[in-house]
Amino acid sequence: MSPDGRLERLTRAVALAGGLLLVGVMGMTVVSVLGRYLFNAPVPGDYEITELAIGIAVFAFFPYCHITNANIVVELFTGKLPPRFRAALDAVHNITFAIVAGLITWRLFIGAMHKLEDGETTVFLGIPVHWAYFSSLLGAGLLTMVCVLLLFRHLKTSAR
Repeated sequence: MSPDGRLERLTRAVALAGGLLLVGVMGMTVVSVLGRYLFNAPVPGDYEITELAIGIAVFAFFPYCHITNANIVVELFTGKLPPRFRAALDAVHNITFAIVAGLITWRLFIGAMHKLEDGETTVFLGIPVHWAYFSSLLGAGLLTMVCVLLLFRHLKTSAR
């Protein structure tokens, strides 16, 4: 299998993990709401768990969305351009996106290290906050790799 294929499979696996995380949060929310209204006993720390899990899940979805070209694109002016020019424009977009994704990855790492050093935890459950940062870092780093891969694909297409 080519490196491109392996990267796409990895992004799919990470996105599926993010989806399972969301299903878990959804189930916990249902249990918490039912517990709150039926027994006056919600799941302790449900807001903290939801907050951390949703952040992780969002970063898990980005790489797969980008590698499968599932981002929303408005082609009002570019739709009629020749494929070579569209590929060049896509290359420029991927350069920009790779820079932004790289900056996000870098800042998530810096933030994770600060949270780890500070020992910051959530208020009610005492969950170490750096776990969410490091988990999100995986998705952000993967997104950066996907942007670079797609950049080279588009450069190759625009050179033809």
